[in-house]
Amino acid sequence: MFTRAAQHRPGAVAIQDARGELRFAKAELWAAQLASVLVHGGVQLGDPVIVHCDDHRQALVAQLAVLKAGGVCVPAAQGLGRPELRKIAAVSDASTVLCSRSTRQAWPRRHATLPLNDQETWRRITAHRLEPALPLSQPGEAAYLLISDDGRNRPTGHLVDHRAWQLATAERIRTAGPAPRRVFVGGPPACPRALSAMWWAFAGGGSLCTLPGDGVPMKRDGTVCAAVFSPEEYDAVVDALPIRPRLVQLIGGPTPSTLVARHFAALPGARLRADFAPTDGVLPWASQEFTPTTAAQSSSGALGTTVPQVQVRVVDGRGRLLAAEQAGELCAAGPALPFGIVHRPGRSVPAWEEAPLLRSGVSGRRLAKGRLELAEPPTAPA
Repeated sequence: MFTRAAQHRPGAVAIQDARGELRFAKAELWAAQLASVLVHGGVQLGDPVIVHCDDHRQALVAQLAVLKAGGVCVPAAQGLGRPELRKIAAVSDASTVLCSRSTRQAWPRRHATLPLNDQETWRRITAHRLEPALPLSQPGEAAYLLISDDGRNRPTGHLVDHRAWQLATAERIRTAGPAPRRVFVGGPPACPRALSAMWWAFAGGGSLCTLPGDGVPMKRDGTVCAAVFSPEEYDAVVDALPIRPRLVQLIGGPTPSTLVARHFAALPGARLRADFAPTDGVLPWASQEFTPTTAAQSSSGALGTTVPQVQVRVVDGRGRLLAAEQAGELCAAGPALPFGIVHRPGRSVPAWEEAPLLRSGVSGRRLAKGRLELAEPPTAPA
């Protein structure tokens, strides 16, 4: 998909942040060069490679290179502490890390690290011969390993294949529309919101942009834009957003009704949509769109309607299915969700957790027509 966009609009900006911009053609070239180095260095089809960069441009080139090499991207968002990074390393068992100079020191010597903002690294990469026949992943093979923690020191990896990613992107385009020319994101490189915003933008040849820092004026040139946040991120900036998006897309946990009201008070002309993605913060289970009229009438516990290619079930504490409108843990499966779960070595789990259902850790109910709601309404973000 990215290659097609680079062929059609080679001079268009793919990434724009405070440090500069990266155009499609240059990103495509650099990714092919880096992929050749990875393959010749021993990365094989299906091997996990950690991406831990402090710059969205570096993170893009790293992810494209891993995918071109047939590997599996393991995102590690900038700002994670050493305990979180150790969990990512343990679950993924990756030996190669594509990083920045500032993040390289976080990884032990047993990892092969390539800092992508180092001149010596790129001297070696550009001098390396370009591999004319890179491995080719199939639609059902893994593209990403997304690792999360339930807060009880139980990190879990979710394997996402190319097909699921394409289905999620297509559903975003169907419901929210094609991404405008610019899609803004507030989180760090390789965080769930950045991944979701990035592929939505690239599907239409648009640009991923970072929000300007505090006190930095934003030049408004009339270009239509959108923004992607988690509910917690949006709660912190909604009253002083430096841009004027036509659409705000929330993704992650539930959206409190108080946040919906604040959105329409601050941006009365902007659409507001929310995707419920409880396990990885990227692939939605349900979605909904708010309007000024329905916002005042909507329940704080509403999670939206299940998206196509996702089947949500409610189970009790032993994994037994519950009937509609009974409260239990929301679980799901389907082609638009991760196809496999990876646990940290040595962790034992109940037998039912090995079933194909993904656990959300969220208590809720299934209602008529595919609607979901929380068993208890959410509180406003702290």
